[in-house]
Amino acid sequence: MRALLAGAVAALAIAAVLLLVPAPARTPRRHAAALRVWRARTKKPSANDGEVDAATLLDLTAALLHAGTGIEAALDRLSRAAPGAQPLAQVYRSLAAGASWDHSVHSLSPYPQLGRFCSHLRFAYATGAPTASMLEAAAAQARAEQRQAAERRAAELGVKMMLPLGACFLPAFIVLGVVPVVISMIPDALGI
Repeated sequence: MRALLAGAVAALAIAAVLLLVPAPARTPRRHAAALRVWRARTKKPSANDGEVDAATLLDLTAALLHAGTGIEAALDRLSRAAPGAQPLAQVYRSLAAGASWDHSVHSLSPYPQLGRFCSHLRFAYATGAPTASMLEAAAAQARAEQRQAAERRAAELGVKMMLPLGACFLPAFIVLGVVPVVISMIPDALGI
């Protein structure tokens, strides 16, 4: 019994020493890699990191059109003022240089939200029609689509959460709840 107690005390002492003694210093290479990872995790998002919402841009453009600003000037102002809308500056410069709408917005292919925004502006630019109310309606429709997509993802999440329940909790319940009851009933069933 004393040997068992001495072994337990020795194990606790070793664990305490390992926890209290600082880890060896990192090599400069490992330290630099850890520093890069830390900076990437704690970096504040900049205006170019996230993509702007198409519905917000549509609302802002509608407000600019109500104020009497043209489509090209609205694109310029949005590219300078809206976070994530900086690629619109290239569209503005192309349009100001005389390029067609399709050629100007071709550079927005990596930005799906900006592409959706420009697809709504296409009619307004081509016809010159007062389209502020149409843009507001498109913004409302885009928000409704985003809400529906979020609800669909939430419904899918409920289904995906059933997998851990079936794979982990149900077998654990059987092992910890049902098996002991069955084992305790075996002696009575056998008459032992």
